[in-house]
Amino acid sequence: MKVCFIDKTEFQYNYQDINKPFIRGAENILINLSLGISELGHEVVVFNNCSNEYKSKNYSWLNIKRIDYNNIYFDIAISNNDTRLLDKINSTKKYVISHSLQNIEKFIRKKQFMSYLKNKPTYLLLGKYHESKMSKLFSIYGTKTIDYGLDKVFLNKTLENNIENNLAMFTSRTDRNLDLLIDVWKSSIITKNNELKLYVTPVNNNLEKFGIFNRNFVDKNEFINQLVKSRVILLPGHKAELYCLAASEAQELCIPIVTMGIGSLSERVEHNKTGLIAKNKKQFSDYIIEIFSNNELWLTFRNNLLSKRGQKTWFNATKNFLKIIKINER
Repeated sequence: MKVCFIDKTEFQYNYQDINKPFIRGAENILINLSLGISELGHEVVVFNNCSNEYKSKNYSWLNIKRIDYNNIYFDIAISNNDTRLLDKINSTKKYVISHSLQNIEKFIRKKQFMSYLKNKPTYLLLGKYHESKMSKLFSIYGTKTIDYGLDKVFLNKTLENNIENNLAMFTSRTDRNLDLLIDVWKSSIITKNNELKLYVTPVNNNLEKFGIFNRNFVDKNEFINQLVKSRVILLPGHKAELYCLAASEAQELCIPIVTMGIGSLSERVEHNKTGLIAKNKKQFSDYIIEIFSNNELWLTFRNNLLSKRGQKTWFNATKNFLKIIKINER
């Protein structure tokens, strides 16, 4: 099978940048799926705005401008989040991996509607929450749910025994309700225990007097070295959070999560098994205090996470993906 992925970002990257700090969930899934499909014997080409092209027998990264003057046929074409990218591709079947809750008004304004009708793609969604929030318009030609795997650096990381028991981390984007977490921390957490520390995705304000510190943007290996020492990950969740890779990464390192379950976080965390899901801000703050003070509860969550470790490989995710898009393994 000949498979192509098409992506268009403002920044340049290729598969060799997988551990760079600027690689987000959408790019992560494209890199790992494309590699995984080629490793299972299929010919894969990725078109994006990479400056450093790469070519091998069955795996290539080419600049997206090449589409304009290359009349190449593919069995499967997969766009990363934009149906318009499929317009110039000749393929038997087309898919769009959706990474956003796009409403109909925005869909039409961005001139994707006519492209959608022309290409007739199946939309690939990231979970039950994502599916529940998508307009029925996007199911005209079918929808499927796919899953993430995790990078080997998470799967192979040796876990720390010297956990910093006063350390919490927030590892999602700042617009994913970090302001809510900071408000709860300042008003209800640090006032009860001033030895606790919260490291967050960098913000402009200096909040160190509240025990809140900016974490550094570093490559993936150093990020994991920092993350693995924390006692708990605090992620309120957000209505735009469709998968939350940050939660899955933390769980692979056997770190419990306290959340409000907003968006897809209710799918990532099993309440009272791998973490705690609060119903409101008061309960959120109570649960944060509880996870810091109750060692027996924390150890129960950690042991539950240990029992699940190693299951979310990209090999498994890729095999499931091929079944979904109906490609037989070689």
